[in-house]
Parts: sequence; structure tokens; C-alpha cells
Amino acid sequence: MDKNTKVAFFLIALVIILYPYLMPKKPEVIKEEKPFQDEKVLEVISENQAAEQISLTGTLVSELKVDSSSVDIYTQPAEKNITIETDLYKAVVSTNGGVIKSWKIKKYKNKIDTTKIIDLIHENTKNLQTEIFLKNGNSLTNLHAEVNTDNILLDESYKSEELKLTFADNKGQTLYTQTYRFYNDKYSFDVSIDTTPIFENIKEDEGIAVSWKEGLSYTEVSDNGKNLNREDFYREIYVKTKGEEYLDFDDNDDPEKITGLIEWGATRTKYFEVFIFDKENNFDAFINYPSTADKSELYTGMGFSVFLDKKSTPVKNFHVYLGPMDNSILKSYDLEFESTLNWGWSIIKPFSLAIYYTLTFLHRYISNYGIVIILLSLLVNTLVLPFTLKSYKSQAQMKKIQPYIKDLKEKYKGDAQKQQQETMALYKKHGVNPFGSCLPTLIPMPILYGMFIVFGATIEFRGAEFMWWITDLSLPEIMFTLPFSIPMYGANVGLLPILMAVTMFMQMKDTMGADPNQKMMKYFMPIFLLVLFNNFASGLILYYTIGNVFRMVQQKFIKSDK
Repeated sequence: MDKNTKVAFFLIALVIILYPYLMPKKPEVIKEEKPFQDEKVLEVISENQAAEQISLTGTLVSELKVDSSSVDIYTQPAEKNITIETDLYKAVVSTNGGVIKSWKIKKYKNKIDTTKIIDLIHENTKNLQTEIFLKNGNSLTNLHAEVNTDNILLDESYKSEELKLTFADNKGQTLYTQTYRFYNDKYSFDVSIDTTPIFENIKEDEGIAVSWKEGLSYTEVSDNGKNLNREDFYREIYVKTKGEEYLDFDDNDDPEKITGLIEWGATRTKYFEVFIFDKENNFDAFINYPSTADKSELYTGMGFSVFLDKKSTPVKNFHVYLGPMDNSILKSYDLEFESTLNWGWSIIKPFSLAIYYTLTFLHRYISNYGIVIILLSLLVNTLVLPFTLKSYKSQAQMKKIQPYIKDLKEKYKGDAQKQQQETMALYKKHGVNPFGSCLPTLIPMPILYGMFIVFGATIEFRGAEFMWWITDLSLPEIMFTLPFSIPMYGANVGLLPILMAVTMFMQMKDTMGADPNQKMMKYFMPIFLLVLFNNFASGLILYYTIGNVFRMVQQKFIKSDK
């Protein structure tokens, strides 16, 4: 292994280690700066407060006057849970506020118990909460609703149905309705809020707020309680304004209000995301909320609110997407949802996308992603082969002129400039390109970075099986677990990382020969990469190991031709 290859390995390791900490933030859009403390923050209102507001609003609607001393005590009706089941998910909507209490995705299994499907909503959290602000300073939120059905079951023969929630005061007068339309073949659903009965009493600016405050559940938690593959690194909040790039917030960002034409707000985990969006009329404001959840509670706790001005119509329509961060699904909405996918730095993104599309294309014909990865590794190494052969030729030429270079170093020992000039003249005389061995080393580097991104953050590889105990190519392989932990390496032992280290050692042994100056490197590099790669996605290690085997065979053929 030459100097360039060693430098390349070092750079690969350095970038992969530092990547999570150096990932740049997206460029900011122009936004209106307002002190957040001056804005009304949405609060969860207790049942007694909600009862007071129902009475107040009932009086307000009928008489347009409020006397808080005359408010009657109101008992909140018992909560009912409405089940919605489609081919894609099974959800639960509460009659208290119409909030989403559960959203189980059928395609994806729970990491703790693989017989169960994941639930994107953490227990006891309230998401998709509506609040209507009135001119008198009161607001309507978390009210009890009467519903038009007890459950909804959709399939290919019955593809869509509405759930209508009617919110009334304690005298039975309707305040507003909130209608959800669910579809059998979509992760998104439509929302329509009709405020006709109280429309004249709604605050003009930002009169309606829709909140998804408490984020999403972590889905990559193993049976030992470990959050696999740094899932918390991916949690983020986004807002997209019309005609601008999206703005993102992490958990270190304070609440901030964005005004203008808001196309959508979103929050995500590693593989799943919720969008609240309006294709036509847009929202009028947005606020992000940093996490309030303790890490042990296993949900992001990061959320947002979007606001609608009163304007001229009492009916407000928008949509909600709650599902996987699948590139093809997100692109189908034509609202740049896919821009929230992580493809790495701009210089790496083309490679990440090329790898992603190649892998998904091959997967149409080959069901096992492990076989697809093997084919991709063979394909890439075959494409690089002409450059590799040229590199070996360049190395051979360099070896032939090494005695002459050594003589020049002795001859011009005290004159570095003259030494360099004479060395370059020597290269030219013998037709040697000193950088000829660099290209085969540099070409695979961005591909390897791209593989690191694709296997680590794209949902297609979540739960993708290969063979035997390798049941998830997006996670580190675990053949068995040691009763103790080795610093940096961990307690888990995988076969693929060991094979990668062994094949690398054999490859370096062939290329270095008996060179005493590189003897230490021959042992150090395989051990170093074994420790480094042991906790990386098994799909990435499989790709690299196959590449090592390809290059070993390639070297044998080259030697036999000499």
C-alpha cells in the first residue's frame, strides 16, 4: 500500500468520525424577527379551563357579552377513541380535541419486539391540536367532540372516508367542526376546519393555530434500551416559505416565529416525518418548539405550530402527512418534502443519490439487498479497474527509478529547490507520472462517503435482511456480544468487520511486500479500521469487504501476467 492510499484511509476515517459534528446547517431564509415572549404561546388547557371556555363561548355566540362570574360548572364528557385502519397504517383519534393518539405504520417492525409494528406517536402526547383564538382574549382548545362514526376501515374496495368531529358548548350549540378525510393508499389525510358559527368572533390575525408540539417516537430503540445509530442526531424541525429554501431548527435553537406565506412545517426522526401543509392558500405564521422531553422518554419532543389568519372564509383546509421518509413518496407531493432527506454535503450529494438510485433500481430485480450491495461493489471496482491498472504501472515505473531519486537526494542534499527540479526532470525523462497512483485511491472515496450516508439514513435499508444473523443492513452486524466492552470497539462482535480487516491485511501484505518501512502500517491499518467500522452499518462493511476481495484477486492476476 503506497503513501496515497494510507492518506486516503486516514481521510476516510476522519470524515466519517467528524461528519455528524461538521454537518452544515442549511442557508437561512429572510424572516421577520419578533420577540417570542410577546407572542401568545399555545398552552395545554385543563378540562376545567376548557369547560369555562365552552360556557364563555356559548354566551359570546348568543349574546356577544361575557360575564365570567356567571359561568356554570361543566363536566367534560368521557373521551372516546376512534380507530382508523387502512392498508398502510392503523391510527387512533381522540374525541378530546381531535388529537392523534396513535399512528402505527404496518410496513415497519418494532425494534424491541419484531412481532409488533412501530407507533410514531408516543403515549400521553397530544399532537395535531387545534386552538381558535377569540376577540375577547379566550381560546378554544382540547374540547370534547361528538363524532359521526366509531371507527373507519378502508381497503381496496372502500378507499376513503370522513371522520367529522363537532365541537359544541355546554348548551349544545355548535362552535366549529373539524373533518378528517382518510385514504387507503396514502400516509396523508385532509383536514377541514369550519368555524362558521363563531366566525365573527375569531381574532383577525393568526386566529387559528394547528400544533404538532411533541414530535415523534424514536423507532430505533433495541431490546436493551439502546437507541441505535444515533437516532437523536437526525431529529429536526423545518419550515418552508413560498419561494424560499426551507429553514431548519435543531434542539439548540430557541423558539422563533416566522411569518409570510408558509407552505409547510415538519418535524422528523431518523426515518419518519410529519408535515402539515397547504398547497393552495398557505399558512400565515410558524413557531418551532425545542424538545421538552427527557432522553429516557424515547420521543423527540420537538414540534411546531402553524397559524391561519381569519381572512374572509370560515372554512380552512390543509393536509397532514405522517409516514416514512421515502424519497419517491415525498417527491410525489411536489412540495420539496424530499429536501429534508439527508444526502450529505453538497460535494457528496451526487454520489449519494447515484448510489441510492442504483441500489433501488437493482432491487427491482433482486429482492435481497445484500446481493445488490455485492453487485454494486463489483460494478464500482470494475469501472475503476482501468485506472487501477494504470496505477500499478505507475508504481512499477516509480520503483525502477527509485535508485536515481536516491542519488539525486544525496547529490543535492543541501538544495531542496534544485533537488525538486532534477527529480521532476527525471520523471519526464522516464515518462513517469508521480500522481498516477492517486486516482484509483481518490475515486472510491466519495463513493464510500456516499455509501455511509445512504446506509445510515435511508429507510429502504431499514430492516433489509441479507443472510443468517445479518437481519438489518442499516445497523451494525452482531454475531455475538462480549460480557465486557472494549474501548472504541464496543461489546458487539461481527463477522463482516473481521473479514474486512483480514482481507485488508492480505491485500496490504501483497502490495507492501517486505518493505520494513511499511511493516507497522500493514498491521495498524486493518486493526484501526476494524475498531472504526465495527459500529457502522453492516451494508457499508459488506460493500467494502467485497471490494477488498476484488482487489486481492486483481493483484494476483496482475502478478501472474508479469
